[in-house]
Amino acid sequence: VELRCPRRRPGGVLAALGMLVCAGCGTYGFSSSLLPDHIKTVAVPLPENRTNRSDLATALADSLTESFLSDQTLKVSGERDADSIVEAIVLEYRREPFTFDAAENVQTYRVEIVLEARFVDVRKNHVIWEKKRLSQWATYNFAALGGRPPETEEDGIGRVLAKLTDDIVNLTLQAW
Repeated sequence: VELRCPRRRPGGVLAALGMLVCAGCGTYGFSSSLLPDHIKTVAVPLPENRTNRSDLATALADSLTESFLSDQTLKVSGERDADSIVEAIVLEYRREPFTFDAAENVQTYRVEIVLEARFVDVRKNHVIWEKKRLSQWATYNFAALGGRPPETEEDGIGRVLAKLTDDIVNLTLQAW
């Protein structure tokens, strides 16, 4: 006796899958945000900076603002009109040699930035999440490696800020 699975039409499977996907959307759209209904806007003020790199606070604020604008779950607004606010303090900045060549010349540096950050529901005067030490790091090639040209410290900083921005936006929109 040979067992055979009944033949299914691919169109029926796709239609059923489409209905399941759309059934969960309803009035919520495709956003995966779990924010309270009253939070529609976010303010991203300039973070306090406790490091010797004066450009970090502005770069972080710009990165966060751009990310919230791209995501479109929350509208970015000024502090006076915002339902919520992302507050941050740049606590530490470190740049250390990471890899060396045979002659002990630095090839790669490791860049690390540590923040204190929190997300506040301004309307209800409630801290939604808070991280006392949010840290990320990345490397950049100080010397030409593998046919790639040398990179700058700013390249490394950009990578770290992108990671921190992702962390903060994800915490804000999904970490409920």
